[in-house]
Amino acid sequence: MDKRIVFVTGAGRGSGEAIARRFLSEGAVVAASDLKKPEWDAGEYEDKLLRYELDVSDEDAVRRVIADVNAKTGGINVLVNNAGAAKPDCPIADETKDSLERLFRINLEGVFFTVREVTGYLQKNKKAGAIINIASVAGKNGFPKSSLYAATKAAVIGFTRCLAAELGPDDITVNAICPGSVDTPMLAGVIDGIARRTGMSFEEAKKMMASGIPMQRLQTPDDVAALCLFLASDGARNISGESMNLDGGSVRD
Repeated sequence: MDKRIVFVTGAGRGSGEAIARRFLSEGAVVAASDLKKPEWDAGEYEDKLLRYELDVSDEDAVRRVIADVNAKTGGINVLVNNAGAAKPDCPIADETKDSLERLFRINLEGVFFTVREVTGYLQKNKKAGAIINIASVAGKNGFPKSSLYAATKAAVIGFTRCLAAELGPDDITVNAICPGSVDTPMLAGVIDGIARRTGMSFEEAKKMMASGIPMQRLQTPDDVAALCLFLASDGARNISGESMNLDGGSVRD
């Protein structure tokens, strides 16, 4: 990855942090952004890490940050759209227009803004690149009490497929990763809701969730990072338009 300039959104913790760390360890220069500037210790890789405070739903802010990264690095050629929002365990009767607009603003508009800026630079400079959008198995499979979140992730999958067809002639791959249950702070909110409803302890609810996965384990942020690394590599140069499940065999399509 020593020739990759990687921009990772939602990199303050969880999967985003793991993705940024993995690319750094493989030699890439990484720009990591989140609502609050990522503060984790990069250790020996600090000189290859740029940190940004960024709300991906702010179009002007996205434009400014990506322009700054390009100016300081020579140009982003790998984009990982990891930033996202969820509203777990919410019946449709309790959903609101504000919730709908917030989720689409972050989960879809944020992806659109970053993709447009990065691919515009790549096309203008005739450079190859890789776009990796973190979607979800919720965008493919129906889950109760997650309709709005699932709708946004289904939209990301459709967006990815169309972009792959459009950008292929420019030597830009576009893929989506569809994780299942990833052991992150976001998932902890879902597990906590199950625990409250059932009277289970948090650990019991977590174990129950894992038991429904064929591999009998939750995904980890490092699992997501490993697939991102592959999709950005030369070994994946002819893989585009895919929405890859990363869920221990739960959704088989």
